[in-house]
Amino acid sequence: MTADTVITQEVSAVGPPNALPRATQANAPAQGSAAEDFFAFGPYRLFPRQRLLLKDGNALPIGNRSLEILILLAERQGEVVGKNELIARVWPGINIEEGGLRVQVAGLRKALGDGIGGACYIKTVAGRGYCLVATTDHFESAGAIARGTERGQAQRLPLPLARMVGRDNDVRKVSGLLRTTRFVTVHGPGGVGKTTAAIAVAHDQLASFQGDIHFLDLAKITEPHLLPVALASSFGLTAPTSDPNAAILELVRDRRMLLIFDSCEHLIDAAAALIEKILREAPDIRVLATSRETLRADGEHVYRLSGLECPSVEDEQSAERLFSRPALSLFINKVAASGHQFELTESNAQIVAKICRRLDGLALAINLAATRVPTLGLSQIVGSLETNTWLFWQGHRTALPRHQTMAASIDWSYSLLDEDEKAVLHHLSAYRESFTLDAACEAARQVLLTPFDDLLVIDKLITKSLISFDAGQGLARYRLLNSIRSYALERRDTAVSLKEPRRTFAASGYGCSVDSSRTAPVGTDTIERTRRIGMPF
Repeated sequence: MTADTVITQEVSAVGPPNALPRATQANAPAQGSAAEDFFAFGPYRLFPRQRLLLKDGNALPIGNRSLEILILLAERQGEVVGKNELIARVWPGINIEEGGLRVQVAGLRKALGDGIGGACYIKTVAGRGYCLVATTDHFESAGAIARGTERGQAQRLPLPLARMVGRDNDVRKVSGLLRTTRFVTVHGPGGVGKTTAAIAVAHDQLASFQGDIHFLDLAKITEPHLLPVALASSFGLTAPTSDPNAAILELVRDRRMLLIFDSCEHLIDAAAALIEKILREAPDIRVLATSRETLRADGEHVYRLSGLECPSVEDEQSAERLFSRPALSLFINKVAASGHQFELTESNAQIVAKICRRLDGLALAINLAATRVPTLGLSQIVGSLETNTWLFWQGHRTALPRHQTMAASIDWSYSLLDEDEKAVLHHLSAYRESFTLDAACEAARQVLLTPFDDLLVIDKLITKSLISFDAGQGLARYRLLNSIRSYALERRDTAVSLKEPRRTFAASGYGCSVDSSRTAPVGTDTIERTRRIGMPF
């Protein structure tokens, strides 16, 4: 094993500080205090506010400056922290040469046993700074979580990412909506980061709900009638399977509580019905749902989550300015976390920007592409994105099956479509660029058994996050995300025809493009029908 080998330390499951070994109880912060927040990696537990580092339950002597460096790196785990930022944090207001920082980092590595047995916790990124590459869990507000458990919360919230990229504003907006609206759905395509955002909102709202927040992952539930049973069971209730709703309503009726229903799209009708019932019977309940399809339930406020911001094609800013864009920042941070020596330069910044644009800023797709940089390099990744092979790049071994590849992510949505919706999606994949509503209707009418269902089918594909639209100024434009278009093209040849013979759409179908500058007025018949079904126009 070479000195450059990076071993990511796996984090064992640990609980709040009162679950630490008895010997550490005197050192750990008092139960219920804000200082309970801590980071866990390998055998280490770092309590920032207590300024305490434990190894296997015992306090580890470490200098204040080295400790401050570790705290900042833990707060930004997986991200490259610049040398100037570290110096400003550790020596505020003092001019220090980089040599002083190197000395402190060397001392920190020695204290952590970095390099012993091949372990590597802190990685030097040449010309930029340092990165904590060990997998790190952040245990936040354990006292509030414990208080929620005392009130009947049977399951802990999933832990948030050590640091989200580009979603702080979305978290603030959704948190604000929950103060004024009882039911919010975070809606968007697969891989955009809906669950990550919802978990961050939940932790942001712990104090507001006094820890009484409950998270239910619907992806594990296969049958609609099992949803109420699963919710009752997750509360620790032994509700009868014939009617578990009564037990649920009895438990939540007088509580001020936030319920999170994650991944509702495959149980859309059952989820909408259950949420409506809870909101009618329990006036102080708030509901946050995530779904690829809107629930269309009473009182629902939809928050559409788009991909991370990418530079435009015309954006010719410096590499440093481009790095501030969330999509590029996530890409670079993930490359650095993989242990690959990579630096964003003026020569490669536009290539990275092109990759992120091609991936439509989808967090899952960016993560998958970034992990391929050490083996493929940037140029080969760009080439792969012109084919469909990138849809099958593997992600984390422990990820949910639908998050292990982009193809699996879109499979999850595709399997929920009826044959009409699949056929229209296949035909729309002929468009490389955005298209008008009239063009979409024309494509739909050529494959539907009932041509006048064109608008209804297109509307369904929009609500299921398979067609994106931008109202902008003037005429609305519609498009398929590049991942969805690539997937639909892959599926198109093997799809079962709805009617035979079918007219060929746009000549050869594959690789066809439309005039994206087309601004001809939409027919009055189309306008009237969009109004009739409430379709976004």
